[in-house]
Amino acid sequence: MLPIGGIPNIPNFKGLNVAGTNALISLGGAALINAVFGNYWGVFNEYGIPILLADNVTSLKYSNSAKIAQAPVEKGSFACYNKVANPYKATVQLTKGSGGTLMRGMFLGQVETLAASTLLFYIITPEYVYTNACIVGYDTAREASDGAQLIKVNLHLEEVREVVVKYDTEEVKNPDDAKESDGGEKQPEKPGESLLSQAVNAIKGWFK
Repeated sequence: MLPIGGIPNIPNFKGLNVAGTNALISLGGAALINAVFGNYWGVFNEYGIPILLADNVTSLKYSNSAKIAQAPVEKGSFACYNKVANPYKATVQLTKGSGGTLMRGMFLGQVETLAASTLLFYIITPEYVYTNACIVGYDTAREASDGAQLIKVNLHLEEVREVVVKYDTEEVKNPDDAKESDGGEKQPEKPGESLLSQAVNAIKGWFK
């Protein structure tokens, strides 16, 4: 029996289920976003708005890796266990040459501001969507062969994996006997979901 969309069930064998589902979510999210917003390339916020006033996206590099823990055992042998996926890394190159000195200065100011923030972004291509990416660095370049006005910026992004906080309850007769725990700083309430977030979450819901 095929689930919604005619995608065959993936057997839950050595992580195939989770890995396959995540890939299908990104593929389906790209198809849905492409149909709703158009042929998108670049780095966008959750509302589908480009985060930088760039002229073009000239390249995208993506890398994904994992580590396998190893422990030495007797007679020179070793044991391997517990494969753990590393956060993915991506580099998006943007260019800015139009708009005069003021606009190019604003572009560089945006880069500086966003690089210092902890905001999460979407790296969107027509074929695939990479979610939960945070800017961890950037570099700029100007070359005589491209003209003095053209600015190239490489944004270096890395995946952020959000964790679910688990809360425990404790029943005591005297409230003063309850254990004290630091709940940390409270975060402001998250605003309503954007259309882009709803699209990605809708895709995720299909595969639950």
